[in-house]
Amino acid sequence: MKFKTEYFRVKCSCRSVGECEHNDFAWMKALNTCVDAFALEMKKKLRQKFLEGRHGWDSPDWPKDDIRRRMYEHIDKGDPVDVANFAMFLWNRD
Repeated sequence: MKFKTEYFRVKCSCRSVGECEHNDFAWMKALNTCVDAFALEMKKKLRQKFLEGRHGWDSPDWPKDDIRRRMYEHIDKGDPVDVANFAMFLWNRD
């Protein structure tokens, strides 16, 4: 696990969790940090593939069924970054 809510908690001297108002958004900060880090990995992979000559992600000629098939292939490979990138390609089409 790269990011946990506990990493974003503010140390305070509150007597109980019920009266503490310092850590209300720790989970959101952790989630945003995790999403930002993952998006950075997505961008790195997209840049790498672009430099290798891959393009056409935004082409209306690329069938959505083919995008889905490729996404499922990457699910089987176990690469969540590639899965996310193919999901983004699908999301961009609709």
